[in-house]
Amino acid sequence: MRMKTYTAPTMSEALDQLRRELGEDALLVSTQRLGAGAGVRVTAAVEEDDIETEIERLSSRNNDTAEESPFFGKIRNILTGHGTPVELVEKILLQLKEPQRGGELAALAKALDTVFVFHHLPEHVKGQSFMLIGAPGVGKTVITGKLATRACMSGRRVGIVCADTVRAGAAEQLVAFTNILDISLIKAHSPDSLRKHIRALEKTCDLIYVDMPALNPFKPQDMDFLSAYIETAGALPVLVMPAGIDPYESQETAEAFAEAGAAYLLATRLDAARRFGGILAAADAGKLTVCEASLSPSVSRGLSPVNAVSLAKLLLTSSEESDNEPRTRS
Repeated sequence: MRMKTYTAPTMSEALDQLRRELGEDALLVSTQRLGAGAGVRVTAAVEEDDIETEIERLSSRNNDTAEESPFFGKIRNILTGHGTPVELVEKILLQLKEPQRGGELAALAKALDTVFVFHHLPEHVKGQSFMLIGAPGVGKTVITGKLATRACMSGRRVGIVCADTVRAGAAEQLVAFTNILDISLIKAHSPDSLRKHIRALEKTCDLIYVDMPALNPFKPQDMDFLSAYIETAGALPVLVMPAGIDPYESQETAEAFAEAGAAYLLATRLDAARRFGGILAAADAGKLTVCEASLSPSVSRGLSPVNAVSLAKLLLTSSEESDNEPRTRS
């Protein structure tokens, strides 16, 4: 048996995802509500033989004697050029249809909307807390500052907690943001400490952001540490991942963080990457809800929402730009 997890804004949407991919016979193992307005997570079990059969069926499309249409070939080349894993390329192509009115962008967006889940962070829920998690060097602290700045600029009352007591200078980096925003920075040294701070901030703040320490997804003790914080604090875990990384590495990273409790995926460094297959692979492998992306290291530039249309446009545009760039010899 293999376990697969799905995250969605509502239970019905999560179950729709499950049935669409695994069929009506999939065994529902567990359901989990992620907090008010934060969505749900469902876990199902499927026989390994079924998965192997499906992958074999999808892979056989490559050896089909029927000629692939120019549009399908173009999308295959684009996804492959972005470093998207073969199995995921086939999964997207399986949902792709020839473009009708609206053109290629609409056709690709519709396929992406079927394969992935897109939803903005539930920042409309008063007192909602978000936990920014990720591996070393992904930009969690900057994202914390961007989210807090956006909330303050919209008139929301914000609380910021630094749970990163490991990295030297972590709190000092956040202080630069909190001083500008006129927010008091609170430090948490344990899961219980974080829970108490969040409960206190819920009484006066509209939104709360928690900057967690960088963790190694391949060290069990790091993931146990994260799980303890997630279970105790009750904050919504948002995985921060940079674009441009190896897609198979990102798959394993996302799976590890999802198992520890990650629910959303926020992509960074899209401005400094040429291939986005790693982000696609992470969202698929971890069954994470894609929410937003950072297109600039500048806090003032903020974040951009991600949906099926904007992702399709990014894939198509970046591919065209890459094809048009002059090639030089070193």
